[in-house]
Parts: sequence; structure tokens; C-alpha cells
Amino acid sequence: MSKTRDIHYMPTLAALMTPFPYHIDINAPVEEALAQMEAHQVHHLPVTRDGDLETVISRRDIERARAPGHRLEEQQLYVHDLCARRPYIADIHDPLDKILLAMAETGIGSVLVMREGELAGIVTVTDALRFCGEYLAELTQPVDDSVA
Repeated sequence: MSKTRDIHYMPTLAALMTPFPYHIDINAPVEEALAQMEAHQVHHLPVTRDGDLETVISRRDIERARAPGHRLEEQQLYVHDLCARRPYIADIHDPLDKILLAMAETGIGSVLVMREGELAGIVTVTDALRFCGEYLAELTQPVDDSVA
């Protein structure tokens, strides 16, 4: 049986997102965010306020704020102290090429994925690289044209 590959099909964010991501409240201490990241082995957490999606925080945001000489380094930090920017939000059905190009052009490290107005998942640069690597590996596998 011949294995065919449809290289003309564009995957959507659903193909590579981490579904139902862990999240943290905007008023939580940064230490709680770091503990959650370590416990779940993630680098990004969606941030909520009263259960509604607000933004995202990354391990890099926290490390930058704790760096020597940073103005916030000696204060008790809360998630809201590090979340000034608006998150990149996309729909679960958005084509993958559009999102990956936007991530590359803007330098963002994560995209919050929505389905019908609710948080459905998160896509990070690591997710995108893993997906592309696996896709390319599959694409370059020899096709078995033998008839059994």
C-alpha cells in the first residue's frame, strides 16, 4: 500500500497546541508562578483575573525581573508586576503558517489559543519547533511503494 503525504494541507493551531494549559491568577506571588512552572515543566502560564484570561507570564519574564540591578529585584513580586503587555491571542482554527510567521516577526514566545471565547490551549516556540521537526522528519521518510 502506498503512503501518500498531503503537503498541501495547512495544519491549524489545534495540531500543536498544549490543550487546557495550567494558569495562574494575576495577583499570585511570582514564587507561586515559578513553582507551578517547575511542577508542570512549562515555561509559560496564561494569567487570569477573576477567572477571565488577562495575559501570559513566562519564566524569562521572571528571570529578567530578578536579574541583578533590576529595579524590582528586591521587592516582593506578584504576577501583575510582570504582565504589562497584551498577549497574542489566536483562534484554534487559525492556519499554522500565519501564526508561526507572526511569532517570528514579532519575537513573541507564546500564543494563547481560544475556542469560542474560552482558553483552549497555548502554543510556544518550543511547541512550534517540535512540530516542525517532526513534520519534516515524517515528510522525508521514504514512501513504501511496494504492493503487498
